[in-house]
Amino acid sequence: MRICHVGLNHRTAPIELRERLAMAEAGITASLQEMINQPSIREASLLSTCNRVEVTVVTHDPDAAIAVAHEWFAHKADMDLDLVREHLYSHTTDDAINHLFSVASGLDSLVLGEPQILGQVKTSYEQALAAGTAGHILHRLYQSTFAAAKRARSETGIGKQAVNISSCAVELAKRIFGDLSGKTVMLIGAGEMAELAARHLRSNGCTSILVANRTLERAKKLAIEFEGHALTLEELPEYLDSADIIVSSTGAATYVLLPDVVEKAMKKRAVKPMFLVDIAVPRDIDPRIGDIDGAYLYDIDDLQQVVQGNQEQREKESEQARALLKEEAQSLLAWLKSLESVPLIRAIQKQAEQMRREELEKAGRYMKELSDEQNEMVERFSRALMKRFMHPTLRTLKTLPDDIEGDLLMGAARRLFEVDQAPSKQTRESDEQTSG
Repeated sequence: MRICHVGLNHRTAPIELRERLAMAEAGITASLQEMINQPSIREASLLSTCNRVEVTVVTHDPDAAIAVAHEWFAHKADMDLDLVREHLYSHTTDDAINHLFSVASGLDSLVLGEPQILGQVKTSYEQALAAGTAGHILHRLYQSTFAAAKRARSETGIGKQAVNISSCAVELAKRIFGDLSGKTVMLIGAGEMAELAARHLRSNGCTSILVANRTLERAKKLAIEFEGHALTLEELPEYLDSADIIVSSTGAATYVLLPDVVEKAMKKRAVKPMFLVDIAVPRDIDPRIGDIDGAYLYDIDDLQQVVQGNQEQREKESEQARALLKEEAQSLLAWLKSLESVPLIRAIQKQAEQMRREELEKAGRYMKELSDEQNEMVERFSRALMKRFMHPTLRTLKTLPDDIEGDLLMGAARRLFEVDQAPSKQTRESDEQTSG
């Protein structure tokens, strides 16, 4: 039994590739079900955020499962497999577990320790449950992941004074304008990221806030909270020239802000600069807008320069957090290893019991004069002798290390006891339930 994790993130792939792979919620179910239809994959989940796209699968054939995942990434990106593979990382079992723990804890984020990622990991698990692609193994994996992330945040300083993408965008705006007091902000999109940006901008002196959204009612809800003005995306060009700072974070599949609209707005603004930050993946703002005089456009990858200045102290805290995550991972790894040994243990026990009965039956031909009580004593003796003889072997199989030594010991046990272990899927699932 193996857990495999395949993906790419802001460190391994540019935004141009990540936006090709960004998944809308409606498409996740189909992708997950497509994966588990492959013979090598039994369970699957998918995490898609602005900074990463990753799949987690449960498999008995890691090489085949990883190959399936690579093909999926290439197909989704509509690119040659070799080109996509350059940006992918693949982890198996202990590395896969440690990676997912780190992701959920914010240790692998663009902004070290950012809190939003844990909710996104929980959502990916819920989506797998809804799609029917998360079984017993993924359930245990994600419960352990949530517990590990909770420990990392509560027992270390990794989550204290946590920054996020929106706060980094505000810091970048301050580098351009200096004092943000009196600046007008336009939020394109009315989701969580827009709300976070509004809070940070408001706390830094921005008093006038416009909220443009495809759904006006949602825009009104956010605008009321910050005493701003709501408008539809169709009304956006009419108000754009009044915005000093634009933060865009919609879930649109195509650009919502195009060069011609910005060019008209910049003419009305004369020499006044406009700061635009696109924190959406796929991107909301056409990159060509960055070539317009006075328009300063940044995307989510550009925010890394801001993040670096906030990381030194967090790196110290992350060392302690990683030690805690390693402790949590060891418990899960032991459970996974037990899943591999349970069918073998049962096969050996079944074989030993059959041999005991056969030998007892042979001996019975010469013990016909024994009373029922004496026969019972012989029965108990044979059981006790078998258990004592088997105990060291079974104890070792129950506590196998999760490394090559464990695999070698299992192979030796199969050879020594002449067990041809090839359990059916139904048997394996029964064993998993028993171990859980």
